[in-house]
Amino acid sequence: MSPDTLLSVYFILSLFFLLPLKDRRSRRRGFPWVTASLVLINVVIHLIVTFFVLQPEVDPNVPNWLPLYPFMEVPALTINHQGLGALASLSSTYLHAGWSHLLGNMFILWFFGRKVEDSTGPAGFALLYTLCGFTASLMNVIANTLMASGDVPGLGASGAISGIMGAYLFLYSHEKILTLVTPVICVIPIPIPLWLPAWVFIVTQVLKDGLLGQLVLEVYKMGDYIPLGIGVFAHMGGFIGGMLFIYLFVSPYILSGHR
Repeated sequence: MSPDTLLSVYFILSLFFLLPLKDRRSRRRGFPWVTASLVLINVVIHLIVTFFVLQPEVDPNVPNWLPLYPFMEVPALTINHQGLGALASLSSTYLHAGWSHLLGNMFILWFFGRKVEDSTGPAGFALLYTLCGFTASLMNVIANTLMASGDVPGLGASGAISGIMGAYLFLYSHEKILTLVTPVICVIPIPIPLWLPAWVFIVTQVLKDGLLGQLVLEVYKMGDYIPLGIGVFAHMGGFIGGMLFIYLFVSPYILSGHR
């Protein structure tokens, strides 16, 4: 597709904002302790970073997030074994660019993580989440190194969370989710609550990431690079990881479809 076509399809998919609220299937194991712990850890780290780490921006040439740079996912540092190296793919998962970035990620993690943890168990879920973070990092490092200078920092839990969404799609693709569908083109957007299959919400997000990723590739072929500000390749890497690694953490009973 041409860049114009990719943008047009992406625009059509973005005409409706989807917000998942509730699914129908109850959990078996009780409270999702690992999911809740991940949300709490991310919030605590963001509070510490916001109030104790970020420096006042007195020089416009020196960003206030510079102290966090070694803990972000910087492909050039990872490849050259500088800073934290590969461990930066883990530390960067617990850093966020702002409150909206954090709250959006934590909401999606809480919504989809509870059910996935119910199927994998706490230890399995923690390992799955970590592995998805690494696959997201790997995809982002490869794409960033090939198409950019490799020094563009990345941060956020969205890659690992995309993996959890991939696992949810595998386990509960036909689960009904109460979703607020908001047409963004209206003068006064009015949310419409609809029960939609889980795959509708998840596949829509994956398609949007895929389209943006393809747009970056098409522009790169023309000798340029678009800094999207969204880690679409990390999202896709995490999603693929979640679809693959979920096999390692669920019982044959669940894999057989008797959920």
